[in-house]
Amino acid sequence: MFFEDPYTFGGLADLPLKKAKFVLLPVPYEATVSYQVGTKFGPQAIIHASRNMELYDEELEMEPWQAGIKTLPGLVPEKHTPARMAKLIEKTTSSLLIKDKFVLALGGEHSISPSLVAGHRSFYPELRVLHLDAHADLRERYEGTPYSHASAVRRILEMGCQVFSLGIRSISQEEKEFLRKEKPPVEIHWAYTMEPDWPENLSQKAPAGIYYLTFDLDFLDPSIMPDTGTPEPGGFLWWETLRFLRLFLERQDVKLVGADIVELAPKNFFSPACFLASRLVYKIIGYLVRKGY
Repeated sequence: MFFEDPYTFGGLADLPLKKAKFVLLPVPYEATVSYQVGTKFGPQAIIHASRNMELYDEELEMEPWQAGIKTLPGLVPEKHTPARMAKLIEKTTSSLLIKDKFVLALGGEHSISPSLVAGHRSFYPELRVLHLDAHADLRERYEGTPYSHASAVRRILEMGCQVFSLGIRSISQEEKEFLRKEKPPVEIHWAYTMEPDWPENLSQKAPAGIYYLTFDLDFLDPSIMPDTGTPEPGGFLWWETLRFLRLFLERQDVKLVGADIVELAPKNFFSPACFLASRLVYKIIGYLVRKGY
């Protein structure tokens, strides 16, 4: 049922945590952005846009919200202590997983993802990471900090997770050297190599296993996602992206246990980019509900 008053995702009634399968965790963290600022407003903008979104999904022919969606209060950013912020995110994630919740975090900049992955990996030691992004995010550190958004995947690899990256079209010489010399467990599919049938091909090529999804919105083309921290030309469009996610999540040998949507930097709360991000959140939930979550 739709309610206008609660400031929750979809304007839904504020469920008790025990009745919700899906928990939306706003993380309005912005400390290392290096181009367009505003990611700290991303979670609020997603929630705001979602309150004007139809809750019936025409593709799935159902209302995914009925599985139970809980919108948590945002985590208070500890902007000047990134190590403490990382611990707060990891601890909060673990406290929700122990209650058997599916945590979908709303960023915030991409630097929040390693802590979210760490929280999940303590429950799923064989965790793999599906990484949709325009950037490799493999720097050892950037602008003096290892907690940078440009180092997110490097930190994830250091945990021992295998990473399957799609859409990459921006990388530094340092990162290329890291890939060449260290040969880390990351499989990168460069945007320029992704043919028109990539959703069908790559959704099946990803190894079987338990996955965490980190979705940097700059994976999408700036024509539909201009409001992101570091937009890159040559990205991907709405339906092809959904087709990949649907096909990947339909696989019986794949289990998604957590996700984040990061790097929305809204110019204003009425931007089409905000509405797109909110629909993406709801689509992911819908695909999981259809699978039986």
